[in-house]
Amino acid sequence: MRTIQWLMLTFATTVTASGLAGALSPASAAPPPPAKNCPAFGWSEGLGSYLKPDAAFPTSDTKTIPTPDCNFHQWSWEAFVWATALVKDSGSGAAVPRFMTLATPDELLNNAENAGAPRPRPLTLAARAQVFHGMAGFTEGAGAIVEADGNMLVAQNGYPVYASVHMNQSYFNTARKNLIATGGYQSQPADSSFAVGDAVFKATWLRLDPGQAPPAGAYTTQAQVPVLENNVTPGLITIRPAPGKFVTVMVALVGLHVVGYTENHPEFLWGTFELKNNSPQTPDNTFAPSASRSDPKSYTLYKGGTPFSQVNIAASPGANRPQLRLDPATQKLTPVTNVVLENQTGGENQPNGVGNIFAITAQAQGFLSGLKGPQSTFANYALDGTVWMLPNSYNLNSNQTSAVGSVNLANATAETFVQNADNTPIKNVLNCFLCHNPTSYSFQTPPPAKLPNRLIALSHVLSIGSPYEVPNSISGRLLMRPDPFRK
Repeated sequence: MRTIQWLMLTFATTVTASGLAGALSPASAAPPPPAKNCPAFGWSEGLGSYLKPDAAFPTSDTKTIPTPDCNFHQWSWEAFVWATALVKDSGSGAAVPRFMTLATPDELLNNAENAGAPRPRPLTLAARAQVFHGMAGFTEGAGAIVEADGNMLVAQNGYPVYASVHMNQSYFNTARKNLIATGGYQSQPADSSFAVGDAVFKATWLRLDPGQAPPAGAYTTQAQVPVLENNVTPGLITIRPAPGKFVTVMVALVGLHVVGYTENHPEFLWGTFELKNNSPQTPDNTFAPSASRSDPKSYTLYKGGTPFSQVNIAASPGANRPQLRLDPATQKLTPVTNVVLENQTGGENQPNGVGNIFAITAQAQGFLSGLKGPQSTFANYALDGTVWMLPNSYNLNSNQTSAVGSVNLANATAETFVQNADNTPIKNVLNCFLCHNPTSYSFQTPPPAKLPNRLIALSHVLSIGSPYEVPNSISGRLLMRPDPFRK
């Protein structure tokens, strides 16, 4: 999935009050119009049903074919409200977002009968070891210190932005039967897949310094994060978690993917949300990495005045430029990453699609802001867009060019370095289906061996504990002579 940059145009009074006025738009800018009857009459009032402790995950928005564009974005908000509904722990009385009670990848290799059952869970980020399942010292965690493309997003305070993955019970059960590390992927029927109601969520977290104020409006919680170290081997330097060493810190939720199998859509619907003021955002198909363009305002992940020619640039250790460095004493990394979101609604390509997203978001935020705190906190998050395929069209040849809706969809906190600012031609688009498709485990250069294409391969948690998993580290070639450019 590639990260997209969205312009939050100034909405009506309700939206402006929610802090969604955009960085690059004039204060008087108006959003484009939505389709007639979008959102549906009374839709936002119905969001309250997804806050109930026993609420079912939404699946019926796509029951009718053809399904209007509006329904897909309404579904994304329904899924977001379901996922962020505060659920009380009967033991401690503490309330946490529902998605944080769901199973994380480390439990997939647990053979206990109740593995994957919803319950309060401590948030442990990037605990994964550098060895594979079955080897001494193997551990697994709820995310990594790098993004899915292997690059690291370094926040303005010098810490990496972490991710966590959370699955509902039915998704978890199917994934556990199809793990590569246990041979399930290789032995299950080729056409087996997930089922209606299966859902998975990916959250991104900003680590805070002690005493640091979180970004305005963010949900915060405690988490365990690994202590990082520099590991040097002949010709290579790697920044990685130090085995078994963790610290407890405060983190702020800055992004959330909502992914669900709905009626007629076995490819899953993919929606993504971000905290307001993560970064500047530009209208779809207009971003250019220009040295003469910048935003004077500072954001959570962008320093005001940084030229757009210097944003979304990946760094790595060693001889590469720019050179990523870790100070083991402070746990800070340099250089920091300045982020811009390049498509305001993910390159939405349907009639009235951009207006639909704005109108639905305005109503959903209005509903959430009217709730009592702390549930109202989640009014500070906004939908970037939703991507899907034509109904019941998902097959072994499906990929990112099969996408409909926000065809360049990504999240600035999760796919920072793989953005594309033009949604035409369709052969060039970059979205979730670029990586999440039937070929997920068949394109690697041996080792590891290529695995057969399967419909279920769109899930990356199947690679847990195997060589197909994205490494929980970042490496670069080690300089063998003095660096003439180092100051």
